[in-house]
Amino acid sequence: MKAPFLFGGDGLMYGAFLIHGWSQIVGSLAIIAIIITALGTMVGMVKPADAMKYCVAIAGMAIVLVLLVSVFVGLWSSMSVWQKAILAVVVLTMWWLRRERRQPRKKRDED
Repeated sequence: MKAPFLFGGDGLMYGAFLIHGWSQIVGSLAIIAIIITALGTMVGMVKPADAMKYCVAIAGMAIVLVLLVSVFVGLWSSMSVWQKAILAVVVLTMWWLRRERRQPRKKRDED
């Protein structure tokens, strides 16, 4: 069975499911991080002035992560099959070129 989200079909419905699931995961992680920050404040490991900065930073990162996924899902669902194929070729080519560059160079034996 083909994945309709990847190969056409009603991409908007599957995109909505993906965005909803991702926002639930990010929201849960943000709540856990805020709870840990609150516990650190109660124990005395985090200063109260810093706790507010940390909570705002955590909320900001959560918002950015959810918005990025929403934008990428929107772009992916609006692309045609040939555009997806070209994007896959570009990504695989870049990965292949980076992999070749990371290999260590052979030393020449100078006698």
